[in-house]
Amino acid sequence: MKPTYFDLSVRDVGQARAFFEKSLGWRFEKFPMPYEYYRIQAGPEGEPGIDGGIGCVKDAPLSGGNPMTVVTVPVPNLDEVVALVISGGGRIVEPKLAIPGIGWYATCAEPGGLLFGIIQADEGAK
Repeated sequence: MKPTYFDLSVRDVGQARAFFEKSLGWRFEKFPMPYEYYRIQAGPEGEPGIDGGIGCVKDAPLSGGNPMTVVTVPVPNLDEVVALVISGGGRIVEPKLAIPGIGWYATCAEPGGLLFGIIQADEGAK
């Protein structure tokens, strides 16, 4: 399973947006969240690579107030992969939650503590 999304948590969203727009040509679109969050189009449609999102560290408790990047991997069955993560010595850092209209998401950590996300597509998630 290949990662399909990256999530950046930064100290200053406006400053980071301006930086990435100028230096990498990324485009940002406000995403409906209860806090400031933008989807990132990291290149033209059809270009290899993945898109992502950006928000502030103050809205990402897992960041501990520090910038961080989390990659997200699509899975066919989130509950099954959660069980595999646990049985493999990893842990679930943020339990399964709905991202309305997108799917079910959980943040995991491998045995050494590196964070990653898993997502199961489900447009009916609420």
